[in-house]
Amino acid sequence: MLVTGITSIHGWPIFSKLQKLLPQDRLFGVAPPKSNFLDVNNIISFCITDKENLVQIKNEFRPTHVIHCAGVCDLDVCEDRPQWAYSLNVSGTKAVADVFGENASIIYMSTDLVFSGNNPPAGGYSEDHEPDPVSVAGKTFLEAEQCLKKNKNFCIIRLALPLGDSVNGEKGAIDWIDCRFKRNLPVTLFHDEYRSCITCEEIGEMAISVINLNLKGLFHFGGDKPWSLYNIGEYVLTKAGYSPDLLKGILRNQEKNGPPRIGDVSMNSSRLKNLIT
Repeated sequence: MLVTGITSIHGWPIFSKLQKLLPQDRLFGVAPPKSNFLDVNNIISFCITDKENLVQIKNEFRPTHVIHCAGVCDLDVCEDRPQWAYSLNVSGTKAVADVFGENASIIYMSTDLVFSGNNPPAGGYSEDHEPDPVSVAGKTFLEAEQCLKKNKNFCIIRLALPLGDSVNGEKGAIDWIDCRFKRNLPVTLFHDEYRSCITCEEIGEMAISVINLNLKGLFHFGGDKPWSLYNIGEYVLTKAGYSPDLLKGILRNQEKNGPPRIGDVSMNSSRLKNLIT
């Protein structure tokens, strides 16, 4: 098993689950450049667009499955650096598909950001709804999906917003909000941006089921209850007992000079959940 993007908020729980199930010589991880994994023989750090390193892994490790979690989905960063976002999300995914597509099953962890949420369907977005991304992040993930669909052994999982602790304490919504609160800094979050959030633990368990069932095609994976970003802030606030004054709430149309925002991108995940439960 090869897992890319192991330091991502969703990549680490998947890699951690596999570490408990596989001997070290059956599992290999790719982390971003300058990641600090000293004295770990089955983790290497390089940019996911580096085909030379990917080919070396293919020739020496010979993975039967690739779980592709590398990429960038930070809205502000992607809008500010669209070419960099395209390189990591699209070119990186294409490199993975080109190198491993003929010999391995590729499972790609995509995102609910491929939808705008401006006209959300009743019951949430299903796999049959047409994507309409509004941000650079969403557009590049959607294009990355198209790269994968050219391979015969692909599985695309569109993830809702992952909630949980990250490997370095700096990734994901919970870590970002908590880091601000710890420094007594206020956080302003939207009342009208909704996502069907899912825990990192559930993501790890789902990935194992997808591998065991050898699933192919497109699937959605999120929780049953939509969360607004403001709801997530309330969760962090209450859990750690921070001052309520640190959390501010606004509507999307009140934001000034921010990146394009989604509305309600809650997803219908019944297709996948009916298979893995």
